[in-house]
Amino acid sequence: MKLRSIDNVNIVISMIPDFQFPAERDETFKKLYKYVNEPDWRKGLRAWQLVFNFTEDPFTDVRPLDKDGVCPHPDLDLKNIKSSSRIAKNVPVSLENGENVKEERSSVDKKLNEDSADVFASKPNYAVEARSVAAGPTFRVSCQRVGGSHNFGSPEAARQFGGGINEKFGWPVKLSEFDLEVVLYISEEFVYVALCLTKEALFKRNLSHFGPTNLRSTICYNMVRLAKPQPGDVIVDPLCGGATIPIEGSLSFPQAIHIGGDNYPKAIMRSHGNIENLCRRGAKMPIDVAQWDVTRLPIRDQSVDVIVSDMPFGKRIGSKMDNRVLYYKSLVEMARVTRIDTGRAVLLTQDRNSMIKNIQRVHTLWKSFATRTANIGGLTAGVFYLQRTGLLVDPSITIDRKPNMHWREREKIRDANTMAQS
Repeated sequence: MKLRSIDNVNIVISMIPDFQFPAERDETFKKLYKYVNEPDWRKGLRAWQLVFNFTEDPFTDVRPLDKDGVCPHPDLDLKNIKSSSRIAKNVPVSLENGENVKEERSSVDKKLNEDSADVFASKPNYAVEARSVAAGPTFRVSCQRVGGSHNFGSPEAARQFGGGINEKFGWPVKLSEFDLEVVLYISEEFVYVALCLTKEALFKRNLSHFGPTNLRSTICYNMVRLAKPQPGDVIVDPLCGGATIPIEGSLSFPQAIHIGGDNYPKAIMRSHGNIENLCRRGAKMPIDVAQWDVTRLPIRDQSVDVIVSDMPFGKRIGSKMDNRVLYYKSLVEMARVTRIDTGRAVLLTQDRNSMIKNIQRVHTLWKSFATRTANIGGLTAGVFYLQRTGLLVDPSITIDRKPNMHWREREKIRDANTMAQS
């Protein structure tokens, strides 16, 4: 639970690589319902109880599954299946027309199904025998499904599996503020069941002041770790934004010195706010931030050991046209302040083409050792690991030292020209 490189922790209690879903929907529902008998619930719940300090015995009233499943609600579930979904063509026409659907349903059933699209809410009128007093942890089932060959939706799978849990153990269902979350993962024929050991993602741990392009703390940790910081190293993020990378680096590698900077004043204010908030919570961090221009860093030559930075993607901030110039000037300036031979840089960007082209332009100063791929909010980004060469200065590489116009100022001029033309 103290790992800093992962977002969530789940304990897998059952895994079937080849589940073999039947062709008939009713048979599929029956098989998912009976699948509740397969996982090692006792072993998984012991680990879950240790994490959440749950002392109550969850297995006081275990009953066999005598039914074939819970009654499906196709009219409600089909509303949650988008017409563009690949499984829509697998649904029987009779269900699409709303036929063979029970008319009598309790108001509790309707409320629970309308409140949640992916969570099963068990229904006492379908139970083998209603329990007088619900015991055990409150729970919900979330189904994560991948594939277009299924003839059922995620809500239907979650309902059947959750109905089996409710019938077997008698645990009460609670859609929010629950004790236990059970994940049913289905990818084509691959199925596993897991218990969530984290109620909130672990990357939500450092920031209190958010900007437009905050990087997850887990990704920040992995980037700093990739640079292999040593005690006494000076680690700089010249485009720090809200100081997500320096903060995570200082908490994970306190033996090094972490410095961040940005050209945008509000970003510096957010950085100070995040650092002060952590300090009030008792954190001790060797960190500082300053306002500067990444192409004119106020740092001595050959004084930085590691550079770790999240470069602009050219989407929310700037553009890819700006990146072609910014990346080149930044790489040259980073080479100036980084120690020769031992200096290294870990740079993240979604604009891979601009980065690759500019690394080739400064190949005498930086050598590309490896490239990793990262999913940043659905965007496929690249993490470039660079090593400083032994060349102090390359006379053939020159940059224009004229004052740079901030991208926000360029946008204002562009907007003004557009209005004038209109």
